Amino acid sequence: MLAVRDKSNKREVYAGHVGTGFDQEALKSIYRTMQPLRTDKRPFDQKVKKENATTWLVPKLVSEIKFTEWTSESEMRHPVFLGLRTNKNANDVIREQP
Repeated sequence: MLAVRDKSNKREVYAGHVGTGFDQEALKSIYRTMQPLRTDKRPFDQKVKKENATTWLVPKLVSEIKFTEWTSESEMRHPVFLGLRTNKNANDVIREQP
């Protein structure tokens, strides 16, 4: 699941999900990084599909995602994971407006 901070209300909003761009090494590394951030609380207000199978995280990680465009539902179209960003604070990342 992906979320991005909305500039207007400064809260995380659902932005879709990404399922490609990962190799085995990246998955293992991300898994280890995610463990201390696990929470039972969804970090955004929107309900999403497959919530029961989702591991929620405190929104501290920043990932670089390549995608083609924003959909009319404000989700990323064709997202591809490129990696985690360690040079950015999650609170400083906001959705770019067209």
